[in-house]
Amino acid sequence: MKTLHKINTWAVVTNLFLCIIPFLGMLALLPLGLLQLILAFIITGRYYRNLDRKRRSVLLKYWLFVTLEVTIMVVVCLFDGFSDLSAVFLLFLFPACIAIYFVYTTYTITKYFKYGNTAPQH
Repeated sequence: MKTLHKINTWAVVTNLFLCIIPFLGMLALLPLGLLQLILAFIITGRYYRNLDRKRRSVLLKYWLFVTLEVTIMVVVCLFDGFSDLSAVFLLFLFPACIAIYFVYTTYTITKYFKYGNTAPQH
């Protein structure tokens, strides 16, 4: 899990540096998103049963954000088309926020496995 978090963190940091030139940042979001989806599938498949309620909630929120983003992008593309403003938000800002949230997700899960859970589970 620690390795997955390090890979994710370095991918996001690299992408943030590439965002200095917005075009490169947007291009780098594509492989970052693919990488994060692969990591999320690995975490969900391998570690989900071992997580407590709080970490499961954090991971499920990530999947909710991803699902909402994809759904909104499809609806906007099919029914409205992308205006300049909607394209910036839907293709650049929201995915970047989701990517940063996934770093938080992997961080909390890594800390949970490193230090364990001392509180009783309900």
